[in-house]
Amino acid sequence: MLDNVDPFFVDQIDQAIIVLKIHQQVPDWELASHQHVKSQLMMTVNGLITVETPSGIWVVPAQHALWIPSNVPHKVSSYGVSSGYVAFIDSQLDHLLEPNCTMLQVTNLLNALLERVETLSDKVLSEKDFRLQQCLLDEIQSVVKPTFYLPIPQDLRLVKLTRHLLKHPEQNQSLAEWAKLCCMSERSLTRTFHQTTGMSINQWRRKLHVVLALQWLTEGNSVHQVAMKLGYDSDSSFIVMFKKIMQLSPRNYMQQT
Repeated sequence: MLDNVDPFFVDQIDQAIIVLKIHQQVPDWELASHQHVKSQLMMTVNGLITVETPSGIWVVPAQHALWIPSNVPHKVSSYGVSSGYVAFIDSQLDHLLEPNCTMLQVTNLLNALLERVETLSDKVLSEKDFRLQQCLLDEIQSVVKPTFYLPIPQDLRLVKLTRHLLKHPEQNQSLAEWAKLCCMSERSLTRTFHQTTGMSINQWRRKLHVVLALQWLTEGNSVHQVAMKLGYDSDSSFIVMFKKIMQLSPRNYMQQT
């Protein structure tokens, strides 16, 4: 999954900052729960990655990144074909950054810096290289935290449901069918899901649709293609849903990014 280096041994590499590529050849890959002495920034260029931590499960769509502090156990899963970068940062430097897991919006500069610093992983660093690494740290500090966040419950029964929806976002089954999948009553499912996420299943599905729509629109899909992938009857019904959540139509939103 990671280019040339086993992620479980990256802490042994004597560099303050190491950036590795995430391969995109293998779909639906998974890394078992583990942790690193180094902190890390996991950035998705294409695809959709989820990261499960003791504080919850984070959804990382394309052009977003998740900051994971040192020694935080985490499990990583890819849905479909994903690619991106992981920056491992020595704990002597990470006091400058966030102390908790945090979602970040990826800028063009951050993307370019990760791509450039990745080429330094197997060479003796020059003064110019160290300045590039410092620029990367500065940009991580300055990027905007996205206001759009999709919470995923830790209840194992509800995790089964949300993972099913991640793999099959086009499905719109009845509450009775969702309850059967979770081995819960409809009333218990409705109450528990709202208590743990702050929203209903249908509200959660609509937010998931926006996450996926942003990914696919960024990759060049048309509004019509996205609407069909998400199971909408028409482009207009998808646009209405998107606008209710993002306050802008898909086209206008993409023009602002």
